Amino acid sequence: MAFEGAVSGLKFVSFPSTMKSDARSVSRLSKICENTAGPQSAGYILQLDRALHHLATATSIEDVIAVEHFDDVAVLRDGKLIIAEQDKNTSNPSSKVLNDRSRALWRTLQIWLQLREMDEGRDCNRHLLFVNQWVATPLATLLRDRVANATPTLDIVAALRTKGAKPGKAKIDILIADVLTRDDTTLSKLIEAIEIVGADEPATIRATLANGLALHPQADTDAIIDGLLGWLTTKVRTDWSEGRPALISRREILVQSHALQDMQKKSRFLPRASGDVPVSVHDRELALARNFVGHLGRISAEQEDIVQAVDHFLKFSIEKHRLVKGGDVPLAEWENRSSRLQERWRNIMRRRSREMVSASSSQIGLAVLAETTYEWE
Repeated sequence: MAFEGAVSGLKFVSFPSTMKSDARSVSRLSKICENTAGPQSAGYILQLDRALHHLATATSIEDVIAVEHFDDVAVLRDGKLIIAEQDKNTSNPSSKVLNDRSRALWRTLQIWLQLREMDEGRDCNRHLLFVNQWVATPLATLLRDRVANATPTLDIVAALRTKGAKPGKAKIDILIADVLTRDDTTLSKLIEAIEIVGADEPATIRATLANGLALHPQADTDAIIDGLLGWLTTKVRTDWSEGRPALISRREILVQSHALQDMQKKSRFLPRASGDVPVSVHDRELALARNFVGHLGRISAEQEDIVQAVDHFLKFSIEKHRLVKGGDVPLAEWENRSSRLQERWRNIMRRRSREMVSASSSQIGLAVLAETTYEWE
């Protein structure tokens, strides 16, 4: 097991007193620490990010995105493979992932050539090579800028063959030799379908997703996207664990997106907990001059009742402003709500006056206050 191997390796690490031995030990320990699941996990996360990108930007609601099926990420339409994507991830901004003799570059070309030789890959007309850190190298730059520079594909084929002109026995030489067994026409057709894609800034990526998914302007975009990535992770993991290829349609992601937006809208519409609505001392002092405070004094309401009434008034005003500003509740609805409350209070006042014929105005007022405040649900 990888973990057991790491532990067993750690058992042999010693820290002698001499500086020379210390340097060797630190070097050995660094190599052990580098052998972690971090890079592999980052690669899987990148695939999910890219899958969500394709789901958001798909041109048909029936498009289906595959993860680790046909390629790292693939797009299918009407059951046919139309886009195959290889994703390359590195945490080192200066790393030449697509070096002229890198496995990342030549293995990608080999995978795509093999895919195009299969029945499933014959309709694929786009091959995307995504790199999260772009560092220019001769071959990769030729491929990336082919269309912009109007570079003939045969010139790029010639450049590929130049790199394989001196075959060796290293693994990369065997890989390059296998790619170059194809004729110029086959290599040219592949080159014409290749697009090298670099990563945008995180804010740009999220803006693209929000636009592609048509998220509501008031939606918490980050929360929606994070929720979709969480759902996508669960969906892919479930498919794999049950022996199915991980396939997700644009229709499915839109359903999830709308569900998350509906939940957000409901949470915005619901009043916040009283403790989550702050009231400043200054606002409370200003509210003490309101007419309703004087009315409470006429019925000999206790100070605690007055403070509570003032806080209720202020918190209601704050929530009203929040909901009206957000557009979740039309201003007219607040006017209707105010009318309904006034009617309710008048009805309570009439009923209490009939029930408490012999009581004083203060007693009736306190009873109305209790029913509208303490017993109100």
